[in-house]
Amino acid sequence: MSEIGKGHPGAAEADGDVPRKAHDSEANTLLYRHNPIAVTIYPVGSEFALCHAESQLMSAVVAVLNESLTESIKGFYKLRTAYKTLDGLLQAEDKYRKGASASIASTSRNSLDSQRFTGVVPGGSGDESMSVSRTSLPKPPTERATPATLGNGVDDDDDDDEFEFVDADEGLPSDSVPAHYLGHLVTSEPQGPFQKLSLNDEHPSNSISATTKVDYSVQDEGADLSDFSNHPVDEFIHSGSNLCFGILQLMLSLIPPAFSKLLYIIGFKGDRERGIKMLWQATHYSNINGALAGLITLGYYNGMIGFCDILTADAYPKDRCRALLADMRERYPRSHLWLLEEARMHAGDRELEKAVDLTSKSSRSPLKQVEALQWFENSLNCMYLHRYSDCSASFQKCVTLNNWSHGLYYYIAGVAHVEEYRLHKASNPKLAQVHAKKATDLLNIVPQHTGKKKFMARQLPFDIFVLRKIRKWEHRAKEWGVEFVDAVG
Repeated sequence: MSEIGKGHPGAAEADGDVPRKAHDSEANTLLYRHNPIAVTIYPVGSEFALCHAESQLMSAVVAVLNESLTESIKGFYKLRTAYKTLDGLLQAEDKYRKGASASIASTSRNSLDSQRFTGVVPGGSGDESMSVSRTSLPKPPTERATPATLGNGVDDDDDDDEFEFVDADEGLPSDSVPAHYLGHLVTSEPQGPFQKLSLNDEHPSNSISATTKVDYSVQDEGADLSDFSNHPVDEFIHSGSNLCFGILQLMLSLIPPAFSKLLYIIGFKGDRERGIKMLWQATHYSNINGALAGLITLGYYNGMIGFCDILTADAYPKDRCRALLADMRERYPRSHLWLLEEARMHAGDRELEKAVDLTSKSSRSPLKQVEALQWFENSLNCMYLHRYSDCSASFQKCVTLNNWSHGLYYYIAGVAHVEEYRLHKASNPKLAQVHAKKATDLLNIVPQHTGKKKFMARQLPFDIFVLRKIRKWEHRAKEWGVEFVDAVG
């Protein structure tokens, strides 16, 4: 009996849980209907497919940098898997947009038709309205109205419902194109800021006003996602797919033609213009995808395009990049990555002093990788400015922050002291000998730091270059019977 007595309260509690759980389930269902979590544009599970594609891309990068040919091949296979996933997401988005555009066009056409053939009864009260048929509409005139008919108010008695065709005038206008050159040409006067331009100007101004706000969005990037959906999951998938696929398109377009043909056979095809557009599109979103897209876009223009000497007029959109950098600095004011991009932009504008001040006087970044990039950028700018002592010290600092290319860093640091030795050899021989010793010591340890890192099972090209130079100078010093520092060149 005691066991039966203990069972009654449990049964009563169980009976009470059933309606409560049913009520909670119904409330959750209503909440889901009003606030759906599922995406509206992409197939179910697209957000997880995007995250998997991003992990495949990162795994591919690690595999390629793993110094093993087998791992590199595995990395390319993962790259192909991510490529197919991202391509499927973009195709789903395009399919939805085409369907939505057709639906919007159909709805607009139907609403225009209803407005055109539906009117309110004149003099009616309340909401009384009537449908006006096509036969009750006034008939258009069958002939063109002339000033005489408009003035006299005479109506034509023709009862035909069809339009009459009238022959066009065959007379040519008086300002037609002449058959022969008449001896003079009329040109339009320049307007706006172009009025003061002259071919004799020695210092033309090519800067824009500081108060001008430049928008870095363009019309040819495609339709904006906000026209179709404002769901945060849709925005994440859209920005992420544009970021990843844009990177793939851009990087594949930079591969040499001989190797790109092989990639095209196995399913890879690069499109630089499309990749850049997709990266610009992804920069509009204030999430991790937008930040990475802005970083890669600025790195492409300031790093790769900035080092080219011969460029087309639209190869480097300077104003657009400045606007993007200003937006990113406003979004992430404490990030050192944008200071690095700003320094690169100053260097591209031939303002090397500003670039050096920005990288050397800024606060230390908490990320070791970002600090290494800042020191490397500072080293290059000091080399361009012929500040050889600062250049040597900066490259030696890079050795402590980076595991790659130590031989190249020591080589540049030693060569910088060679230049200092030559500058002071005649004016200050004692100081010149100090720089000669530093140069010899740094160049002698270069072979010890080469050949340790490989890329796709091959030695780095810079390591091969510096080793060839060191051996050449050593052979020359023995052949000529001079000091090693005097054999450099």
